[in-house]
Amino acid sequence: MGLFRKLRKVIEVIFENESEQKGDDFEKYVVDLFDEKYFSIVQWTTDMARKHTRFVESDCGPDLVFRYRPTNEIFCVECKFRSKLFKGKLQWSAPKQLGRYRVFAKDNRVPFYVIIGLGGKARKPKRMFCIPLKEAKFPALSPELVEKFERNSKKKFFWKNGVLK
Repeated sequence: MGLFRKLRKVIEVIFENESEQKGDDFEKYVVDLFDEKYFSIVQWTTDMARKHTRFVESDCGPDLVFRYRPTNEIFCVECKFRSKLFKGKLQWSAPKQLGRYRVFAKDNRVPFYVIIGLGGKARKPKRMFCIPLKEAKFPALSPELVEKFERNSKKKFFWKNGVLK
């Protein structure tokens, strides 16, 4: 292996680790916006595939499954942090990943939300969006669509009439 290829591999690993760290930081930030008094975490996916080359079925599901304590309603959350738009769109998922999320939501018959942090830092995003999966129809979303679902990035989440806000 040439020096250039070795160097490129090292750079890829560094960026991959940084990206994973941002994802983990954003997930933790989002979880802190769910008051323990009202929400319990049913499941928190750990992305085991990062630690091994084997395919892990549970990694196909959402990052988080919550239960709203007062009514026992269950819903799912996928967290994504993006530093900026890419080619004028909010690129939040790969096509296959989006398909797996849809299958998960349909098979489990649960509301599924995509929470996206945009700009700033993963631990302190400038903007935040809470988009129902049924509205996030494409891997890259237009700013006009996501802006309909913008929320204050510091405000606690609440659940009302089966809708996450």
